[in-house]
Amino acid sequence: MAGEVSDLRAVLFDMDGVLVVSNPLHFRAWQDFGRQIGLVVTEEMFYREFSGRKNEEALETLFPGRFDADQRAELSRRKEALFRERYVPLLLPVPGVRELVIDLRRRSVPLALATSGPPENVQAILRHLKLEGAFDVVVTGQDVTAAKPDPAIFRISAERLGVPCERALVIEDSVAGVRAARAAGAVCLGVSTSEPPSRLEEAGAAHVVADFTGMKAEALEAIFRDVRGPESPAGPTGTDAP
Repeated sequence: MAGEVSDLRAVLFDMDGVLVVSNPLHFRAWQDFGRQIGLVVTEEMFYREFSGRKNEEALETLFPGRFDADQRAELSRRKEALFRERYVPLLLPVPGVRELVIDLRRRSVPLALATSGPPENVQAILRHLKLEGAFDVVVTGQDVTAAKPDPAIFRISAERLGVPCERALVIEDSVAGVRAARAAGAVCLGVSTSEPPSRLEEAGAAHVVADFTGMKAEALEAIFRDVRGPESPAGPTGTDAP
């Protein structure tokens, strides 16, 4: 169809740090919540352990043996509820992301949202951005047993879209997310809202941008083709992800 992006068959978006500039507010939420329960989370701890990962995994890494699995899940639930109530209304979109999503939708490019966050955060943030219904597939931390850098969340997203990971572009802001995308077999575009560009490139990002200002579907196609090349008439290159 005229105007469609033909070789890039799907785009998989992370949420925090990709749709919204949220990590500074997540950190503030952990500080607020930590004061309530006597838990200290420093900025260095937050960006090293929480960014791009499940809260429960980060809590166990930072405070081994202090909380059992049920307690970690409850702490995560309470912190995210505080985040939604206090900080979601303050979130700003990453510049250009709404226009990029709308352009991809206009060109009928299949879209997935793949985030370690809970479904309640997804609903609140998409409503805040007025992007409800923009994504064909939404996969959250509740859909996977292991968080990024495990590639499962991207493999599941691509499978639900009916697209091989090798023909998808993942957009990520965290080192764990970039590593997950590469492990899934996808091309990864990094956005340096949370990490320096050099760290995202070292993790395997094919290209890194500061934000999406002025970006259209053609820019994503060009990044994808630089890595993969055009799809052959016989079918997609590479091996389909399991």
